[in-house]
Amino acid sequence: MIPVTIIYPNDPTSAKVGGVETFLRGFVKYAPSDFSLRYVGITVDRGNYSPGRWHTLRVHGRELPFFPVLAERDENRKTLIPLSLRFTWRLFKKPADLSGSVLLFDRIEPVVAFRKTPGPKIGVIHNDIESQIQTKRSEVLWSRFPAIYFLFEKAVFPHLDAIYTVSEKTLAFYKDRYKTQAGKFAFLPTWVDPEVFSPSDLDKSQIRKTLKHSYPDLNESKAWILFVGRLQEQKAPLRLVETFRAYHKKNPQSILILVGEGNLKQRTQNRARELGLGASVFFLGNKTQAELAQFYRAADVLVLTSNFEGMPRCVLEALGSGLPVVSTLVGEVRRVVRNGFSGEIVEEFSAERIGLAVQKVLDNAPAYSTANCLESVSEYHPKKVLAALYERIRELGTSAA
Repeated sequence: MIPVTIIYPNDPTSAKVGGVETFLRGFVKYAPSDFSLRYVGITVDRGNYSPGRWHTLRVHGRELPFFPVLAERDENRKTLIPLSLRFTWRLFKKPADLSGSVLLFDRIEPVVAFRKTPGPKIGVIHNDIESQIQTKRSEVLWSRFPAIYFLFEKAVFPHLDAIYTVSEKTLAFYKDRYKTQAGKFAFLPTWVDPEVFSPSDLDKSQIRKTLKHSYPDLNESKAWILFVGRLQEQKAPLRLVETFRAYHKKNPQSILILVGEGNLKQRTQNRARELGLGASVFFLGNKTQAELAQFYRAADVLVLTSNFEGMPRCVLEALGSGLPVVSTLVGEVRRVVRNGFSGEIVEEFSAERIGLAVQKVLDNAPAYSTANCLESVSEYHPKKVLAALYERIRELGTSAA
């Protein structure tokens, strides 16, 4: 057996919406049978999973030893000291014995707590790092101190045996910045799990009727415009509301549904009310993957108005569910969103332009068929995408044994 330990500040039992969280769920689900997995994270359920000791979870039919290093009331709430830093500090104070295991890091901060731990280490970078750190359109604390971040990164990377990124732009950036380590960097695209996100045999109206039992305010007969993600600056939720206003002016028979939480939720709600859209914009919070899949199947279009991205998972989930996508030109969206076929990409960060793209998709629905959407993501099955990562883990784990 090859021991593999995931180290990431989240609760694997929670329903938090996020690309990293979904990545890790899939990593566990499709991991080869000869991998012995463990998870070092946090808990939002101190009563059942007290910090500082091992617990056993049952995930996708396999046992997953779980070691929470701290308890957090709300994973989505932004705090003065970021969760990633508090998590890393606790790793120093309450270290689990992970010697001999392949360590998988989905943030780089915790790497410092395991610099002297024997065994291979792999990092996965889930964003466009240049844009996240060097622009003013990011909510992460590091963006205020980019020079310090890159010094930290420079100190951490030598301790990693392989580094994957979901952004080709970031891959090129790293290979140029760390020329002597260029061989350890590789591109790892996002994927969509067809066992969770796939079209339904039911008619869209039937799915909406089912959802209406839980969400009675959602009007079944109107156009459903969907957003999925964190309500934070990267995702530009205020631009999303402005985009909806631009479309809603021309088609009042439409609603905007937002799935997710974040520190800009209140501002976004306020802006919707200021624009007179309060009765047409619905904030539904986080949803389980099963619930989210139903919203993809019931909606008419997914809209992403982000300032920057890596390879946004919600885009692949929507397409995998047969839902066309309108997105700003960010990250790797061009790999799967094809204009006039599976959605529209807007090069300008303009609410008016994005609104026009939404109108184009909704006015010409047959051109953006379910078959087109599925074809666009056919190469991004988790088993196929994760195969290279699993093989690299096996190589490193075998050589370290």
